Amino acid sequence: MTVETWFAFVIVWTAFVAFPGPNAVYAMAVGSRRGSTAAGAAAAGFAFAVAVYVSLVALGLIAFLAASAAAFEALRWFGVGYLFWLAWQAWRSDPDTLDESGLNVPEAGGIFSRAALISLTNPKSALAYVLVYPPFLTGGAAFNHDLLILGLTSVALSFLVYTLYGAGAGRLGRLIRSRRQALVRNRCFAVIFAAGGAALAIAEHR
Repeated sequence: MTVETWFAFVIVWTAFVAFPGPNAVYAMAVGSRRGSTAAGAAAAGFAFAVAVYVSLVALGLIAFLAASAAAFEALRWFGVGYLFWLAWQAWRSDPDTLDESGLNVPEAGGIFSRAALISLTNPKSALAYVLVYPPFLTGGAAFNHDLLILGLTSVALSFLVYTLYGAGAGRLGRLIRSRRQALVRNRCFAVIFAAGGAALAIAEHR
């Protein structure tokens, strides 16, 4: 893989992960409530999901998932339910102001797991790997080497972008001074999660 090809992939992948979606919303939600440490835990969960998808690409399973109507539908409806569950959790969350105290292991693990599930239950994410990766893979003997480079780049960029999303939301979270403002924040994130679930529910498998 040439440096030019890698740099082009960096641009494409950064644009892909930076586009606002459920991942970015969740990173911002936890960052606005628990600060940069929580944002890092969410970003790690999304990066883990990227590693899983790259592994599926290596095994040749990602194309099957994208092409299988049954697999797409099952994953899609699981993702719909999960986003609506997140919306319900955000709606009923305590209206607390920003708490940047250290996370304990169970809390960090919960944030990590929820982030990973958001990405892994979105079939549109799987389709992205079918579209984005092939043009940058040369095939033949270099295939595994190229895939390793692209995979590591994807994981690193995803972690960086979502950390920045969450950390930025954490800075804005410092502006929230009252429980009423915190309640409005929670309800806004709840509505966004619900809208994401509704959008996924009407998505078609193409």
